[in-house]
Amino acid sequence: MNNVELLSKLHSELRDAIASHYVDLTHEFDDVCGYAVCAPSTFEHIIPAYQLTSELRDRPTDSLGLASYFPPEWNSFGTIFFDDGFNSLVAEISNRLWGDDCIEPSAAYEAILKVLIDLEREGIFGPRSTDRFVTMWDVGGDESMIIATSEKLNSPDLHSHVLTTFGRNT
Repeated sequence: MNNVELLSKLHSELRDAIASHYVDLTHEFDDVCGYAVCAPSTFEHIIPAYQLTSELRDRPTDSLGLASYFPPEWNSFGTIFFDDGFNSLVAEISNRLWGDDCIEPSAAYEAILKVLIDLEREGIFGPRSTDRFVTMWDVGGDESMIIATSEKLNSPDLHSHVLTTFGRNT
């Protein structure tokens, strides 16, 4: 399978994995307010993370900004993974980051973002509002990817909150 086919397969399988996972979450919890897809630049894993409104209420007021918008601060971060079949596809991508016929990490991140944009447009995450946050994060990186994807996946008002939280001008 060439790199274009592999990224196309990533798109298809990630789309199914996210849609299924998000539906399962909303059946289990009635207060999902944040959803993220996270991956390190070496793509050992692509993992989901979610935030619940009830978890935010339990935090001190001074920590709500990062808890709301920075996936590593979410209680679910690092506790859930997609299924083994999907993880073997991710391992194949990880193995192709090196060598002559390599996949650029930016191409894999773009494939992930395209999936999130497609699912957001289809309404999988519900309507855009200040009560719903969807993003992606490059594990180990700063908030730049969170901010860039926030603008594409969330309401303008919520994106403004994200910018303020991370000390960026609106």
